[in-house]
Amino acid sequence: MNAPAPPATGSRQFPCKNCGANLDYAPGTPSLKCQYCGTENEIAVEAKPIVEHSITELDLVAKTQQTGFGAQTRSFKCKACTATVDFPAATTATRCPYCGSDVVFEQASNPHMVRPESVLPFQVTADAATQKFRTWLRSRWLAPGELKRMAQLAKIDGLYTPFFTYDAQADSDWSGERGTYYYVTVPRTSMQNGRAVTVQGQERRVRWEHRSGRHNQVYDDVLICASKGLPTNIVTKAYPFHLNALVSYDPRFLAGFLAEEYSLDPKEGWNGAKAQVVENERRECSKALDGDTQRGLRVNTRLSGITWKHMLLPLYMAAYMFGAKTYRFVVNGQTGEVQGEAPISWVKVGIIGAVVAGVVAVGLKLAGVY
Repeated sequence: MNAPAPPATGSRQFPCKNCGANLDYAPGTPSLKCQYCGTENEIAVEAKPIVEHSITELDLVAKTQQTGFGAQTRSFKCKACTATVDFPAATTATRCPYCGSDVVFEQASNPHMVRPESVLPFQVTADAATQKFRTWLRSRWLAPGELKRMAQLAKIDGLYTPFFTYDAQADSDWSGERGTYYYVTVPRTSMQNGRAVTVQGQERRVRWEHRSGRHNQVYDDVLICASKGLPTNIVTKAYPFHLNALVSYDPRFLAGFLAEEYSLDPKEGWNGAKAQVVENERRECSKALDGDTQRGLRVNTRLSGITWKHMLLPLYMAAYMFGAKTYRFVVNGQTGEVQGEAPISWVKVGIIGAVVAGVVAVGLKLAGVY
């Protein structure tokens, strides 16, 4: 049987050498594949080190690095969640892949967006991600029944999402007081049968000791999502990404997928990474202070050797409306990890609560409580 003819119009970014149709990246392989005739073209990844830039050279990097994605695209911005997503050049966007809003408008690509140095290619196929989405929805046993029927209609988008990573050396001086519990015997008076009775009881007290010290740690690849279209609480639950599989950026990995421009600039991203590092330093210094309880912990953290890099990481996502609210779902395009939001049926919650109350009541009656 002859393969179907490729479309006669549209941009040929990565044309098939056999039939001329656009090639798409085939997840889990090092190749582009033609959806019409099955021809595969291997992507020869350039073996070069992935460069990390000093945080002090942000302005210089923006002036000297290549910009854009290196392929013909059309940029659409969502008015609802503000994400700017680049679609293949022949595509007209009708909805936002992040929030499902149909209020999107075309705009010029950001001419100052630093091109990613690296990309983590998709390993999970769209069909596998769609099945994971449907299975996940059906597994929400507290969700309304109508939601589970929606699983048959779910559409999922594969999107390369912008991330930054940051490295830093942290040196912290800390001091505080740790408390050690001890117990003393004290007399206690209580009334028994109308008489005052004195008994010996145990009373907990705290012995305080001042301590100080220093903590040092190298932080490597603190990951910050540079998209404002996806809630942090969802995307971080889809971690980890195995960044040792990063390859040098090549726009051919984007063929057949969407890609988002970063809406969080590297300086803003560093503020988030810095907060994570400082908070972790406080936890580590608290561990060093030790004790049964603590008070007055003071931590002074100095950060040096700060570097960053821009990368694209693979996510499948679906946004769906239920009632008047938008719910979101993601699949890690490398590991297949699934995370998302789903509404709760309060009718089901009420039924479960009534069943539990009934079981408890029967148990108490059998125990002779009443």
